Amino acid sequence: MRLSTRATYGMRLCFMLALSKTPLSAAQLVRKTDVGIKYIEQLLAMLKRGEIVHAYRGKSGGYVLAREPEKITVGDMLKALDDGFDAPECVCGVCDDMYCPNRNVLNRVNTGINEVLDGITLFDMVNDYRNDCAASGKKS
Repeated sequence: MRLSTRATYGMRLCFMLALSKTPLSAAQLVRKTDVGIKYIEQLLAMLKRGEIVHAYRGKSGGYVLAREPEKITVGDMLKALDDGFDAPECVCGVCDDMYCPNRNVLNRVNTGINEVLDGITLFDMVNDYRNDCAASGKKS
């Protein structure tokens, strides 16, 4: 399984918002990621439609998570970014081969991947990062 650039950067934006104690503007996120403003805004719009982030206007506005990190899964973020794991056609019942040996195996793989994605939260990702930083002596 390979994550698209959209999924990689979108999850990074969510991760950065989870680490921040204050709203972050699109411009701040551009500086932190070195990704263009148009792309950041596109990703934030997708995450907003997917109810992962909220946007606030005004001087102290910016983007924040719409829910607590404990309630946002990797699967939620990928779905909002329109980048969930796509099962092969034979898993979706499109395969006409009644002797298709892949259907059951790939169905189990698909189910397993989605269970993992829906079982890992943004909170877990932040905790892993902080534990890694603590182990290496870096500040989070």
